[in-house]
Amino acid sequence: MTDSKLMKDVHLGGGLPKEITMLELLLRDGLQHVSKTVPTEAKIWYAEHLVRAGYKYIEVTNFGHPALLAQTRDAEEVLERVHKLKIIQDEKPHLKCYGMTEKAFQRAADMAQKGYPPSSVAFTISAEDLHGRRNSGRTRAEYLEEIPDLIKIAEANGFGIDMAIACTYGSPISGPVPIENTTELIDWGLDHGIRNFTPCDTTGESNPRTSFEYMATLVDRYGKYDDQIKFRIAHFHECRGQSLANTFAAVLAGARIIETSLGMGGGQPAFMVDGIPGKGSGPIYTNSWEVGNCPTEDCLVMLDEMGIQTAIDIDLMLCLGRVFEWTMGRSLPVWTTKAGRPVKYPVEWCIPANSLEHIPPFGPPQTFWASPEKYIPASSEFIAREFSGRSFKWGKCEGAEDEYCRMEVFESDGESVAKTQE
Repeated sequence: MTDSKLMKDVHLGGGLPKEITMLELLLRDGLQHVSKTVPTEAKIWYAEHLVRAGYKYIEVTNFGHPALLAQTRDAEEVLERVHKLKIIQDEKPHLKCYGMTEKAFQRAADMAQKGYPPSSVAFTISAEDLHGRRNSGRTRAEYLEEIPDLIKIAEANGFGIDMAIACTYGSPISGPVPIENTTELIDWGLDHGIRNFTPCDTTGESNPRTSFEYMATLVDRYGKYDDQIKFRIAHFHECRGQSLANTFAAVLAGARIIETSLGMGGGQPAFMVDGIPGKGSGPIYTNSWEVGNCPTEDCLVMLDEMGIQTAIDIDLMLCLGRVFEWTMGRSLPVWTTKAGRPVKYPVEWCIPANSLEHIPPFGPPQTFWASPEKYIPASSEFIAREFSGRSFKWGKCEGAEDEYCRMEVFESDGESVAKTQE
């Protein structure tokens, strides 16, 4: 074994899973930072298309107080209409909702009694008290006194309960948060019958080293319970350009479920919705305006390029990402909705010298440029013509297994034409 092959196996290959489960946050977390009301009809449209793309787990809505979460004032209507979609009835994806209070859980219970149950309802408890006071108005100790009532409501109405732990990796109010704060909450939850836990980088405070070390600590502590509980979840917010790196680091450490949002949506609830101020907490402790969850489109492409299976139709998700920009009325800070996926075979695009055919129009607004024309395969004859009279070499990289990598290495003296493998 060569030194380079050994290094690859030791440092990367052994830590990569063959597959990852994706959970799409768009309809709940992904919309709560938006400063204009997104129509109910649009939410239903996206729910249908997310499941068409292959998602088995999606967040649907939040039963929090409508005055604070204006984006989910239609929570009951959204959950009911999502249930009535034929594709939901056929595919039966997990429909996750959120709620912070007993009243919110009771609203979810009422929907269950009407025949439109959430699959699970999550509450969010902060891993440190200063953020907890700002986010939920409660310290950890105060909130833990209320949670047994939430558990009873969930059990009585047949839906699961999820403990989402905010600020696991750091707090925008108090700085670094020790991992022991998170393990104490998980231990408490296990003692009280909770089996689903979501450690969250709530405002983009983490870095790849911390993300790896914290997830590795959780895996070391709770990995023996993998057949009973879920905790290997990568949920990283964007604020400083590190959400993809943090997600990748957590996967290397053992995360097997990734939560992302289309269009890098999400973040703290919007302070102003439809011009009315004082709704949420956004500018009070958010770090910048461009915040959100790890972008779905970029994350899916990253995983696919590394050979990690997601069972998601990535091309459809890139289309949805571009459609979502129209819903938002602006260009969103996602890379792959503009650049598309890396090519897997020689293409005609920009092979001819000095071609102006694919120059994108000038912005603003920023334009996407993931046109299918970019992926038109270049025939061996086309390439040979471009190198007429010159020697050249082209072909697939060593070890390539992609179905599109069908080309052997060919050399030309400028007269012979390269041949494509049959």
